[in-house]
Amino acid sequence: MSVVTTMYIFFFSLYLLVFIFFAYTIYAMVKGAPFVPMAQKNVKKVLAMAALRPDETLMDLGSGDGRIVLAAAKTGARCIGIEINPLLYYFSKLRIGLKKAKNVTVVRQDLWQTELSDVDVLTIFFIAPKMGKLQAKIQKEMKAGARVVSYGFRFPDWQFQEKDDKVYLYIV
Repeated sequence: MSVVTTMYIFFFSLYLLVFIFFAYTIYAMVKGAPFVPMAQKNVKKVLAMAALRPDETLMDLGSGDGRIVLAAAKTGARCIGIEINPLLYYFSKLRIGLKKAKNVTVVRQDLWQTELSDVDVLTIFFIAPKMGKLQAKIQKEMKAGARVVSYGFRFPDWQFQEKDDKVYLYIV
């Protein structure tokens, strides 16, 4: 294979990956929220507010690159990431494998099809127009006393229990 052919294959592959990423970013905006990486200091705030215990299950809806579930795994809790973007899903799986995190799972799934009944702590970084719909799903499916930690956006008809900058804690 010539150098030119190799370059064409490389650039076509790169183009294809970028296209897939942006196509799923647009799709995610329609379905829920696009991937926006959360700063580590905010991950710490989210997890501090979650007050996760080792016997609990945390789920991160739209887990992106897995940073919240990997950080939460240090508590010993069962951690589940839900991600629809295949590139972010596989990147998360790679990170989980490299860190050898046994209590972390990532699932490639539409968040609206995800069952929330066994979740003790739900973390989200969503967008304002979808918060009402998500609130209805949470209140219908999650058990009483479960915690929801939202970064960046508030639920329209739900009073938060605690607030730290842009991090909000809600109790179902």
